[in-house]
Amino acid sequence: MSSKEYQILKIVKTLDEADVILKEHNVSKYRTSDLSSSTKYSYRCSNYRKYPLCKIEIQVYVDNNHLTEIKLMYKNVHCHEQRNTTTRAPSPVRELVSNYVQCNLTEVQIKNLLFVNDPTASMPTNQLSNLINYARRKNNPEIFSVYDFNQWCINHKYDENSIHSTFVPYYYINDINNIFVFFATKQLLKDTQLSSLLQVDATYKLTWNELPLLLFGSSDADRHFRPFGVALVSSDEGSACYIDLFKQLKLISGQENQREYIVHYVMADGAPGITRAQKEIFPQARRLMCWAHVARKCREHRKLVPTDKWQQIDTDIHDLQLCFSDNIFTHGVSLVMKKWSTDPLIQQFQQYFFDQWIDKLPLWYEGAALNMPLTNNGCESLNSTIKK
Repeated sequence: MSSKEYQILKIVKTLDEADVILKEHNVSKYRTSDLSSSTKYSYRCSNYRKYPLCKIEIQVYVDNNHLTEIKLMYKNVHCHEQRNTTTRAPSPVRELVSNYVQCNLTEVQIKNLLFVNDPTASMPTNQLSNLINYARRKNNPEIFSVYDFNQWCINHKYDENSIHSTFVPYYYINDINNIFVFFATKQLLKDTQLSSLLQVDATYKLTWNELPLLLFGSSDADRHFRPFGVALVSSDEGSACYIDLFKQLKLISGQENQREYIVHYVMADGAPGITRAQKEIFPQARRLMCWAHVARKCREHRKLVPTDKWQQIDTDIHDLQLCFSDNIFTHGVSLVMKKWSTDPLIQQFQQYFFDQWIDKLPLWYEGAALNMPLTNNGCESLNSTIKK
């Protein structure tokens, strides 16, 4: 279209007045042109990407010789009848997801509510997951530096008036490679005195800078996991972070409950750092090994034996797991080792099994801790929920 088709919209005296009019018409600037005697600013629909048929344009002329005479010209009007095709989630769905995230709903709950409130909206599962994660990042306060994180910890010290508010009883933040932050509530710390079992697990790639997160707690009589808190650490490869965790948990629980925190059992996966920390801080406790991990690791090593012999070996291992006392387990191991040693084709697996699950981490059978869970599934399940 030629410039002759433009019509005068208004003449104002200041750019501020022009900005008010431009906002009312929902347009955005896309070009600035220096003419011989004036400067021209060109505007188009702010939603032109969504509505390609919307041809409204507004031009603002500022005369170089008369700066108090600003002329606004326009042509066409808004046309939002046809929306551009896009793979992006519809606006109503994005708004619903944002509202659900602000209510702290889980991903599964959000999916169910979307199906109820907007059954016509269908989108791939991975796209919905990405939308939920984006809404969470957008709505949650961001920490941009170690200094900001340190200030956040200072602002969340102990609060005597609230038993359910998160606070930081212990932390150190020297740099991104030397961090330990202990998060808990007064109520969760009170629960530490209700059980002599301590379960620990680490999860990854869900926190600031993808630092490891240690989750710890215990299971009740119904084997429901009850967390005591979480700890953000710079690394979980050695025993240092677990020593800090056990030491501070023992100290803080004792201070909060005015009685010593006693641990008889420590349940975890096969991480050697946890074992070393348990021996140093809770030497009287039994280091339980998650039975699910034992079974999984053994199956990963079944390539060490002929295929036709694995079924019997797997049965022998499961029979050992059912031993209900230390003495029976010791005799059972002796019999199984004697049985396996007669077959040279399985001696490589026999050596692996003995070194890893009899010598280093033998407490994965029922009698190792009667009436206690022999898997860390509850703790790991909560980790999965946190990731969602």
